[in-house]
Amino acid sequence: MRLINYFLICFLSLGFTVNAQTKKTENTLLWEISGKDLKKPSYLFGTYHLIGKEFVDTMKVVNEKLKSADVVVGELVMNDSVAIKLSDYFMMKNNTLDHLLTKDEYKKVEDFFKEKTPEFDLKSVNAYKPNMISIFITLFNSSEMEIPEKGIDESFQVFAKENNKKVIGLETAAFQGELLFGNDLEKQKKALLKAIQENDKNKIKVKELYQYYITQNMEKMNGFFKEEDEDSKEFMNDMLINRNKNWLNQLPDLIKNNSLFIAVGAGHLVGDNGLIKGLQAKGYTVKPVATN
Repeated sequence: MRLINYFLICFLSLGFTVNAQTKKTENTLLWEISGKDLKKPSYLFGTYHLIGKEFVDTMKVVNEKLKSADVVVGELVMNDSVAIKLSDYFMMKNNTLDHLLTKDEYKKVEDFFKEKTPEFDLKSVNAYKPNMISIFITLFNSSEMEIPEKGIDESFQVFAKENNKKVIGLETAAFQGELLFGNDLEKQKKALLKAIQENDKNKIKVKELYQYYITQNMEKMNGFFKEEDEDSKEFMNDMLINRNKNWLNQLPDLIKNNSLFIAVGAGHLVGDNGLIKGLQAKGYTVKPVATN
């Protein structure tokens, strides 16, 4: 589950228009950061990176805060060069899937994709690292949902550029490429085969997390990301906790003199090591704001 959990944070391709708001005030994707002598408040919004912009089109308050912000902040600055830069990390050099996997393992992966979509040819991605193939599995598990042309994170940045607002990335494409694809290929292979073996369970997880997100149920999301086994602790440490620490070191200087609209994966907001509690521990007032 460790690789799949991270892809649920980062790569789900979901695009529905839902405006549900739960009764608990803390169950919202939008949070205001103020206090500690800040000149202006900033706002923190939790995203799914490939959910469509339609999700927030009717969220009046979210759009107001986006328009009023001086700077839009994302995990990285998204542009046409990002995919090119990431390709340097998810492509294998001097190796291929059919050599990395045994014949039986390769057939197991090939049969999985043939069952999902017969036109998918595993040979066409033979140079891709196993973690990239695992991403495809997550996307196929969400295949009944429309994949948007632009994800919500990118749409915020497009709005910023169109309105002469500065866009800042907390990380670089190189950092994310190394994070996602830089670990040992044998470990990646093991995770890929496990993802196929546990696919039915993972499909349920995809749907669960999607429902928590569209209903803005932060309490349920927090519980979801607390569920981890021994295998996943180091991985989730790298993917969530350590990255949150890095961002918490950067944000105080960024929010000091400007109003920021910070859009990062919703999994980064919740929990004892999340951005909400992390900013509160630094002395800021972080309070929930209804999205409508």
